[in-house]
Amino acid sequence: MVLWACPASYVGDVVTREVAAGRARADRDLAGFDVCAAIPSAVVADPAVAYRGIRAELHRYFGLPFYRAMFAQAGYEADIAAYDAAAGSAAQRAAISDAFIEDLCAIGKPEDVAAGVARFRAAGATNPMITNITGTDLRPALSAAVGA
Repeated sequence: MVLWACPASYVGDVVTREVAAGRARADRDLAGFDVCAAIPSAVVADPAVAYRGIRAELHRYFGLPFYRAMFAQAGYEADIAAYDAAAGSAAQRAAISDAFIEDLCAIGKPEDVAAGVARFRAAGATNPMITNITGTDLRPALSAAVGA
């Protein structure tokens, strides 16, 4: 299973539970079942750079019904409401909360990126996929994620 733009809380609270229930109906457990979660990641001296980049990327997802439903189920209804109430794309990007970004991404020092990957693993992601954030260099994030 490949997950895109899924906050770690959603992976842990919804995906893992639902996949386990479905596999149990088929008399199977989660052993050997891959949950591949994309984790937008950036090792940066100034996290604001990565936050701007990920907000620009997330802007389109906040307008799509499937992703809106997932974000709501993950507990980010207020972000959706703020996005909908915002006038113009700059205000819509700004409406995406830091809390949402922190749940979805691994941003900061190398140890912050490693901790973000570990958070997704703890939520049930068996195969974290490190993805780049616009305006950042992927290589340091990949190096930081290797040990997580």
